[in-house]
Amino acid sequence: MWNQGWDDLFKRKAWGRYPPEDVVRFIARRFFAAPERKTVHILEIGCGPGANIWFMAREGFTVHGIDGSAVAIEQATQRLLSENLAADLRVGDAMNLPWPEASFDAVIDVECIYANSLPDSQRIIAESLRVLKPGGDFFSKTFATGTTGEGSGTQIPGEPNTWQNLTAGAFNSGYGIVRFTDESEIPNLYGGLENLTWEQSSRTEERGQVVVKEWLISGSKPKEVTQS
Repeated sequence: MWNQGWDDLFKRKAWGRYPPEDVVRFIARRFFAAPERKTVHILEIGCGPGANIWFMAREGFTVHGIDGSAVAIEQATQRLLSENLAADLRVGDAMNLPWPEASFDAVIDVECIYANSLPDSQRIIAESLRVLKPGGDFFSKTFATGTTGEGSGTQIPGEPNTWQNLTAGAFNSGYGIVRFTDESEIPNLYGGLENLTWEQSSRTEERGQVVVKEWLISGSKPKEVTQS
């Protein structure tokens, strides 16, 4: 669910300049050995101002990105142009991706899906699977339960871990929904993936007063069954 607060954030804050180590590791392990990187098509949903797009384009992959913020997409576009890099960047909705089925070798989500209700998160994951090639890889980095701020706002009815207007932690109340994922939810929410694995990363901020926990979730789209 898009929220105008993200446009305001991107306008006033130089944010998201460099990719997280988790993304670098995911891309390196799966695609650095590709014989021809330009043939590897990677989509980032919720790409923001383009830190991951920039990294993947510099590494020679064919990169695509989508975000609800026109401000963020313009910032990403200008950054790529300044280094003579290119990517297919679009303003749009991750629940309705404007690409045909089986377009991408990988889809990555770095704190995009979490900003949606549970039903909308399920729609985004289903769309990501739709545009993945059979056997294609999916990576999701998303906030986990136990992160500071959980429970400090207004709970979304019918959802155990989804909140608005948080008053604590590293979140801004103007960003819309924040959905924390409990480990028990992962197998169902990401259940369309094969070889599903997840690990947790955590850090503290403000001298240990704020705890940030994130799931690093990966898997692959099932391969098509060939008819004999």
